[in-house]
Amino acid sequence: MNIRFTKKFGILFGVLLFVMVPFFNSSSYAASVEQRLAEPEEGWERYDDGNKSIEYLGSWINDYFSEEYNSTSKYTTQSGAQIKFSFYGTKLRLIGTRYLDRPTNVQITIDNIDEVFSQNGTLLRQNLSYEKTGLPEGRHNVTITVPQLTGGHYDLDAIDIDKNGKLLDVNTAANLTAKAGDGKVTLKWDQIENAESYTVKYGTESGKYTETATATKDAYGNFIIPSLTNGTKYYFVVSAKVNGVDSEYSNEASATPLGGGGSQPDPEPTTGDRAILVVTMTTGLEKEFDLSMKEVNDFISWYESKQAGSGSASYAINKHDNNKGPFSSRKDYMLFDRILTFEVSEYSK
Repeated sequence: MNIRFTKKFGILFGVLLFVMVPFFNSSSYAASVEQRLAEPEEGWERYDDGNKSIEYLGSWINDYFSEEYNSTSKYTTQSGAQIKFSFYGTKLRLIGTRYLDRPTNVQITIDNIDEVFSQNGTLLRQNLSYEKTGLPEGRHNVTITVPQLTGGHYDLDAIDIDKNGKLLDVNTAANLTAKAGDGKVTLKWDQIENAESYTVKYGTESGKYTETATATKDAYGNFIIPSLTNGTKYYFVVSAKVNGVDSEYSNEASATPLGGGGSQPDPEPTTGDRAILVVTMTTGLEKEFDLSMKEVNDFISWYESKQAGSGSASYAINKHDNNKGPFSSRKDYMLFDRILTFEVSEYSK
């Protein structure tokens, strides 16, 4: 009798253990907001508050405490002070100190979308203050704005992003595009807010730039490189000068000037089954893609489906010839609610 009971108990315990082990394993890498996170979890990379790619606007003070990441953090008591940074990846975590004198409504803006988060609560250092996942893979611009303070302060201890991502210079120009014309190329890139001027470098070999041109701070939307050789492919990058310092270079764009007048994109197809897709964003920015008709129709199908209430919030467009740099692929993610209009110009057959 006792022997049977022992065997049954052993079997039931084994079944229970089998069920519970996966549960424990699935929770082993699942930090939550308001918990302490002393080290980045698997799949994340941590950057300290003193990283040179993080820009602090306003009055910020260095703090030194052994329980903080790398024993340092930065804090402010100034309402309206800001932190700005950019990163390449899909997810973001902010690490700071939680305390009773901290604000409950810190504003964070990611790609012009505003949210708020809190640092208020029982004292906890290296606290996971904010988390955002599921962002489309690519560059994201972040601004943290300190709200009205009536005592106390806000601090930043560290930033976690994708393990395979990268913290970027906030002043690096992005989304450089090149459109070919007759003996010239027209360049466009995203505006850098505090740019004093821009420097364009270009040449006939990818990654090797032999020529330099200087653009004014307002030239980002339509800068022409003249006196180029028709039929020769050129490669371009651009950097911004902010506070007298040149930023890192942008992505590389390419174009092949062609004779005969008019403005034509690179590469130039001479038969049908291709089109130019121009997407105008709600910010006024125009993004131009040279695609096959299948790619264009796939984009239109996604847009119409989303307009009808189904489908994903974003759509990835392959940048093809703009696939330069240390990446296996480059895609431009279109957010449905950021698209104002789009135009399709199909090549004649």
